Order: sequence, then C-alpha cells, then structure tokens
Amino acid sequence: MKAKVLKKDKRIDLKNDRSLGIQHYGEQNDYPQEVMEILNASCTGLSCFNVYAKFISGRGATDDSLYKKVVNKKGQTFDYIEDQTSRDMAQFGGFCLHVNYNANFKIIEIQYVPFETVRFERLDESGQFDRVAIHPDWGKRFTQLRKWKKEDIEFIHLFNPDPEVIQQQVDAAGGWSGYKGQVYYFSSAGEKTYPLPIFDSVLTDMNTEEGISNVNNRNARNNFLTAGMLIDKVSDNKSAAEEGRNSDDITDTEKALMEFQGDEKALKMIYIQIENDDEKPEFVSFKGENYDKEFTVTNQTIEQKIGKSFSQPPILRAENVGANFGADLMKNAYDFYNSVTENERMSIERVFIEILKYWFEPITVEFAILPLSYQMKMTVSERIGEKGMEHLMKILEKEDINTEAKRKMVKVLFGLNDDELNDLIPG
Repeated sequence: MKAKVLKKDKRIDLKNDRSLGIQHYGEQNDYPQEVMEILNASCTGLSCFNVYAKFISGRGATDDSLYKKVVNKKGQTFDYIEDQTSRDMAQFGGFCLHVNYNANFKIIEIQYVPFETVRFERLDESGQFDRVAIHPDWGKRFTQLRKWKKEDIEFIHLFNPDPEVIQQQVDAAGGWSGYKGQVYYFSSAGEKTYPLPIFDSVLTDMNTEEGISNVNNRNARNNFLTAGMLIDKVSDNKSAAEEGRNSDDITDTEKALMEFQGDEKALKMIYIQIENDDEKPEFVSFKGENYDKEFTVTNQTIEQKIGKSFSQPPILRAENVGANFGADLMKNAYDFYNSVTENERMSIERVFIEILKYWFEPITVEFAILPLSYQMKMTVSERIGEKGMEHLMKILEKEDINTEAKRKMVKVLFGLNDDELNDLIPG
C-alpha cells in the first residue's frame, strides 16, 4: 500500500510579472485588497479584528516623550505611526515603514506606508531582489476615479542602514535630491516573504457570513413572503412589460402591485374590484423549504470558527458568555489576550528599536509597548492591592532614583494611566 499526499491549493499564488517588474501577491495581485473587502463585510470578522488590533497597539510606549514626538514632515507623531502599523499587523500579518536619511546617513523621518500598496520587486536571474514597488491601487479598485498607469509605480530600496549601501543608492539616484529613501518591510512569514493574516483560514467563513446577511436582507425587503407569480387575466393578452405600451395601458392590478412591493409596504392592504370571477387574479406560489434553523446553526458555527482563528475570548467582543461581564472575567480575558498578542507587540518593538538606532538626534531606543489593562472605576490601591501599594510607596520614597526614572518604573510595573501617574509623581 502506498501513501499519497493529498494535493492542497496554495493560499496565495506567487509569480513574476515582467511587464510590471513585480511579484504578484495573489492570483490577480490583489490578495490584500480581497482581505480588506471580506473583513469589512463580515460582522464577526471585523469585530474580532478591531479587538485584535487594539491589543497589539496597547496603551502606547513606556516613554511618553518618544510616543508624542513628531517624526515626519506631515506632523505625524510616533504614536500615530505605531497605531497604523499595529492595524496592518493585525489585518495582514505585516507592515511597512518608509525612512529618509540625511547626508550623515542618519534617519530624519519615519512614515507609515499602507501595506496593501506595496509589492516585492520581481526576482532577478539569481532569484534575488532588493526593492519594493509602491502603487496606490494594485487591485484596480478605483479606476473610475483615477486611471491606472504603470508610470505611477515607484520602486524603493529595502531597509539597509549601511552608509556604503546608502551612498551607492544616492549616487545611482543622481544625488540626495533624487534619493527616495528606504522601506522597512516586516512580514510575520519571514524575510522577503508575503505574509498571511492569522485569520486567512476563515476568510471563506467570513464571506459566508456576508452571504447569510444578504439572504436575511432580501427576506426582510420582501416581507418574508414566499416568491411566486400573479396571473392576471386581461382581455388583450398583453403584459404590462411588453415593449411599446405606455403607462396609460397598465392595468389597475399591475399599478397596485407595483406600489405594494418592498419592506416598507409590509402588512398593508390592497383593494381590487372585479366584475366577475373570470377576472379574479391567481397567485401561484414558488414554495420552498424553511432554512431558518440551518442558517442559525451555520451562523453560530461561523462565528465560533472566526473567533477561534483569532484565539479570542468572546467576552472581548461584547458577547455574553453566560456570566454577564463580570470584572474577574474581563480581567482574565484581558490578561489572556495580552499573552496571545505579545509576539506581535514584540515584533513591532524590535522594528522600531532597529530604526531608532539610526535616528539623527539623541533619542531613547528602549522602546516598549504597554499592554492593555482592564480598568474599572477603582483607586490605585484597590487595583494593585495591599502588597502592591507597599512596593509602590518604597519606590516613591527612594531618593537615589530621579523623577523620570520613577515615572517609567511605576507606569510599567503598576499599569497606571497618565492622570494617575501625574497625581503621584508630577512630571
């Protein structure tokens, strides 16, 4: 007996496109765009994604001065950049950042690049590439607003802070005025590899959820009535829809039926007069089975599968789990999901630390993202407990630790918000 490996379809098709000079991301080069569209059309998927993204973004950086720092000419702050990268990390499993250098080979600007606008440069004869291609509409979703042009594709080198490499790129660009900087492309699938989001395996389920919603909408719009046809006997045997007939030729029955269609006309009464039984309209119903139960079971199964793909406790997306929304349940859910999303936060931290090493001015490179915490209307002492308060007071009383160090230490150890921190240790 021989064992045979079953053939499985690839999640995304990859191929070189010589005409555009890129590697396709999906069969039609629009995998990220499809992910966005399916996700936005799925109620459960979108809810799970929003929670997932918030837990990755956390409560900001441990260093307030860094988090509020303006990092580009657009006036965008570090916290804005971090929040956008967190959402792309949640939605695609990767993110992109653009950096600009000065003549001293130091980074002077960081900009967020929408992940769906980036593709890898096509592989050369040796199977390598060192640039990415950026275009605002790879999926050709907005061609009615803007004509798709190959000339809009912009090729930019991948991140490499080596001064010699940067100088070579500058020389090839004809000087600093023509230099486009570099793009840091992070992928959870590995270096120079297109990533898949963690919910890729349930994209079909998300699409099914949208389909069920469409069926429910159609039922509501048609008053939950079974479809059918109305046979109306007319003397001239002509239909109201026949070409050449004007509005004056439409029968009273046809006019009344046209006015009584749709959900806003539900349960209204129609009155028709007839002179004899031969003029009585006949309704022939297209009877079908009632699939409400099957739809309900399918919907519940889909919701569970989508939530499972995110490893997400239902209580975090406002689902009643049988014990309402107790404080202990919520706190445990927050702690659990913080642990689930820890790797994503650490990946973002490592990327920013790598970039900040080459910042043009002295800056803190000990960048860390504070995880979310479930905070009710409780005092600090109620939240951290008696032992926690004892430890907090010891830190506050230490004279060999400066104010800024105390603030960072207290914020990280006890999860205090900015108001509580300022009340305890004025900055």
